[in-house]
Amino acid sequence: MGSEETVSESYDLMVIGAGPGGVAAAVRGRQLGAKVALVEAVHWGGFCLNRACVPTKLFAAAVERRRGLATAARMGLRDVGGEIDPAALFALKEELVSYFAQGTEGLLKAKGVTLLAGRGRLSGPGRVAVGESLYEANAVILAVGAAWGRPDFPGAGLAGVVHPGRLLEEAKIPASALVLGAGPWALEWAQFLAACGCRVTVAARERGLLPGFDPEIGQRLRNAWKNEPIAFLTGCRVVRAEEHPEGGLAVTLSVKDREETRRFERAIHFERRPGLEGLGLESVGLKDLRVNERLATAVPGLWAVGDATGCFPDLSHGATAMGVIAAENALGANRAYDPRRVPRIAFTSPQAASVGLSEEEAEEAGGEVITGTAAIAAGPMAMIQGAAHGVVKVVGDKRYGELLGVHVLSPFATEIIGAGVLALQMEATLEELAGAALPHPTIAESLAEAAREALGRTLFLP
Repeated sequence: MGSEETVSESYDLMVIGAGPGGVAAAVRGRQLGAKVALVEAVHWGGFCLNRACVPTKLFAAAVERRRGLATAARMGLRDVGGEIDPAALFALKEELVSYFAQGTEGLLKAKGVTLLAGRGRLSGPGRVAVGESLYEANAVILAVGAAWGRPDFPGAGLAGVVHPGRLLEEAKIPASALVLGAGPWALEWAQFLAACGCRVTVAARERGLLPGFDPEIGQRLRNAWKNEPIAFLTGCRVVRAEEHPEGGLAVTLSVKDREETRRFERAIHFERRPGLEGLGLESVGLKDLRVNERLATAVPGLWAVGDATGCFPDLSHGATAMGVIAAENALGANRAYDPRRVPRIAFTSPQAASVGLSEEEAEEAGGEVITGTAAIAAGPMAMIQGAAHGVVKVVGDKRYGELLGVHVLSPFATEIIGAGVLALQMEATLEELAGAALPHPTIAESLAEAAREALGRTLFLP
């Protein structure tokens, strides 16, 4: 590019990528008085807003609303329907995505961030090229997210093997689907598709649901889904996929060392990889974006946040926290990012949420571990909500009573876990949690009862 030697503008901070991490970094930079530019090539708001969080949580809300309507009669409500209209839901998705994307762009402008539309790439230390223009910056934060990958089994390139983004583009429900994986995103899609009449099979290499959560949460979710029209194959791998003579896919699966072939219209994968292609990392001598606890790369003045660092799973709120910390550090602070204080959540029905260490992780870390559990089913609010399955579990250190982890399966779990996040961040003890006067009747009050159970003094559990 002939004009690369001429610098168009200089900034204190430049951010490439306008997803949750990039937006947070840019806004925090402005709050600290920096001159900030944010570069985005496709979607203001990033992948989460446009292709993941907002669309899939809308679908999860529809599933939850439908489940509520199914029990409406026992609450005195008559003639309440509950069939999902996928076309209407996909249309609403487009409306919401457009609204939030425009809102993100407007917010950034109101905060005084300079917006540069185009594909940004590094052009040496402290330099960012956008199209034919070259910019300089004292610090650069890369928040470029991740790109769709491809599974490693033969036949993964067939048209019927798709990622969720393709399903959103198609805007229709397949007659049958093989969902590959049992993480939050996969299970959310599985439950939504099943609620729309799709014949769903979940195939996961892991032995249980929700890998990365406390195993008890995954086990209890599996029990809660006994009546769901979803088939589960755990400890399963895809051997190959081929075109079926009658349409769709013929997928050969290995389950407990036995192979079987099944037909599906779609196989849905969730493979993602850091979106580093065309980013110009070679211009600064890097091959990846590994970062230290301060989110700094090996190149002075270059920082990275979110999925670009390879810190999967995809967590928008984790990227936001990283963006704030990276911006502060880039402008002179010395803060560390602690992924253990970032909650893992699943907008399934019932919802699942975990923060901190699982029981197994705490044991592996050493020390004597104690746990406490409170099943929610006997509580008044759970009965009102018709929640037959659910639990609140706490993990603590026996010697000092430190709270190490909080794990929830229940309605509103993604809201309740916020109290657990704050408790961990404030380094609360089991004693302090047990003594909290949590409101009644709520499901959240089980947080205190679980802590009391760990300490051997439950009030409401038999």
